Amino acid sequence: IASLKAVDSVMQPVVMHAVLEERLYLCQGVDILPEGKTFRRFVPDVSIHYYPLCDDFGPMNSASIVKFVRQLDNELETFSTCVLFYVVDKGQRALTNAVFLLGAFMIIRLGYCIDDVLQSCCGLEPSLITAYRDATFSPSDFDLTLEDCWGAIVKAMEHSWIALPSPMDDYQWGCVDVDEYMHYDDPLNGDVHEVVPGKLLAFKGPQDLGGALFQ
Repeated sequence: IASLKAVDSVMQPVVMHAVLEERLYLCQGVDILPEGKTFRRFVPDVSIHYYPLCDDFGPMNSASIVKFVRQLDNELETFSTCVLFYVVDKGQRALTNAVFLLGAFMIIRLGYCIDDVLQSCCGLEPSLITAYRDATFSPSDFDLTLEDCWGAIVKAMEHSWIALPSPMDDYQWGCVDVDEYMHYDDPLNGDVHEVVPGKLLAFKGPQDLGGALFQ
């Protein structure tokens, strides 16, 4: 077992990066975490997930972003005396998605600008992160960086397309109603996404499910 761990430690870089000093650390390839009541492992809800179509792996959609921001904010507030460790699975893609979500949290909840987010990530080895790609199996000819994705969130907030909710309505984040978003995100309900509120919709092409003809 010891030799397997040694081999694994060579193949899998160990990441222990301070995202919010003394409050939140991003970890990968770490088997043992500090013990005690002042340390806590942060585990995002299973619904915060990207469902690939082909060889794509992200970024997360608006509902997952909102749920992540809400959950992490709640954990930081509920366990205010604890240091949180966000431990992610192995691989570039898992780490990239985790960094994206953390950046989204810093922009939406903490009001960071992109430069602030990039500065908070400057200690991460760039080779550990990979770019997003299109939803095909072909070689990608256009990459989407984390900075591109965070820039989109900043732009959405400038237009109030996404915003922090009011205390009385935790499910309405700007133009994003989480329940409604998840409903229409389902392919059975059209897989409809409002890219520009009131102006641009995106959805999959229709498919004949073999039902009776409408009379």
